[in-house]
Amino acid sequence: MDFEQLVAMLRNPGEDGIPETIYDDLSASYTDATSTRDAKITTSGEELAAAQAEILRLKSHNYDLLMATGIDNSDDSGEDDSNDDSSDPDDIGDDEDFFEKKED
Repeated sequence: MDFEQLVAMLRNPGEDGIPETIYDDLSASYTDATSTRDAKITTSGEELAAAQAEILRLKSHNYDLLMATGIDNSDDSGEDDSNDDSSDPDDIGDDEDFFEKKED
């Protein structure tokens, strides 16, 4: 019997009365339930720690890949990649400038 059934038996003993081993049964049922719970908590904690370690490993690997790409703004090929007329790349103008350039 599980813990809830044993407690229900204490509350409503019925015609036969309460069994003599009710307290031992309650204690065993409670111990079994808590040990199962504790084992699940331990397992979940280990899984969480493993997942966090994997996340840290992946973050480190991604950072290494980012650094390995060698992102460099200077181009040594000698080609001029700029195709805009303005000297300031952040100056994009307004809507009218955009449509005037498209019409040309």
